[in-house]
Amino acid sequence: MGIPAILILLTGCYPKTEGLDELYERQATLEAKIDKLSEDLENGMSKIDRNIDRVESNQLKLAAEIQNMREKNVTLKRKIDKVAGKKTKPKNPPAAAKPSKNTPENIYSRAVASYNDGRFEDAILEYQKLIDAYPRDKKVPEAYLKQGLALINLGRKKEARFFLNTLIDKYPNSREAETAREKLKTI
Repeated sequence: MGIPAILILLTGCYPKTEGLDELYERQATLEAKIDKLSEDLENGMSKIDRNIDRVESNQLKLAAEIQNMREKNVTLKRKIDKVAGKKTKPKNPPAAAKPSKNTPENIYSRAVASYNDGRFEDAILEYQKLIDAYPRDKKVPEAYLKQGLALINLGRKKEARFFLNTLIDKYPNSREAETAREKLKTI
């Protein structure tokens, strides 16, 4: 082999300068895209964390409000009993003979009956029992919606917004969430 053949072979083994420049440029572009994706991912995770914190905060406020409503109901019941001349005495049958009243269907039925009868505070409490005892039940989104609507009927719009927003946060794609979004526009 002669010198020209060796030169041809050797020059074919080394990349040309413009090829290297193109590779460096492509690498820089890819690195920029990776950096942008990483930044977007971090922002998304931060937003998710904020939303989780907001939902947890709303749940704590909700629990406090429910406890407050329970206390008001006990006080109201005592006043009613006092006016009626009754003593508040629990009427609990023995545990063995007592049928289960706390199935999701029973709780839901009591809540619906209270709501339909205009006993909105009772309905709110019954719906909350359903949410607390059966958080994965298919009726939970409706329970949040009905709690919000009951509060609107009681003139407590700020609290109603809380329930409706909780519904939207937890079940954003449900038809109840769509109803809640529409209702929030009107209150």
